[in-house]
Amino acid sequence: MQAIRNGVSWAGFASGPTAWAVSLQLDYAISDWQCHAGFRPTALFSLLAAAAVLAGIALSWRALRNVGFGISPPLHARTRRFLAGTSVGIGALFALAMLAQIAAGLIFSGCEL
Repeated sequence: MQAIRNGVSWAGFASGPTAWAVSLQLDYAISDWQCHAGFRPTALFSLLAAAAVLAGIALSWRALRNVGFGISPPLHARTRRFLAGTSVGIGALFALAMLAQIAAGLIFSGCEL
């Protein structure tokens, strides 16, 4: 609970690429199935992955706002602030990629080949 309350500086850095990669691989794995089934869950998978990315961004944002928690040397506080800010930026970049992937899941059916 303490990590949720005070933030995790690397959460956006880890959740962004991981959620994007899992969602992309899952979309590729089920593309043949969704073509024949007529049901298109790729946008839902991308939406769930985007929610995971946003949760990581929120944890990194909390760490950015509460940079001094539990760190005694000022140098470590600056490192934590840099890592949290970078994680927020990387998470936001992957969140935008997830939005594009949601749009592609709504437009394309998987039967285009």
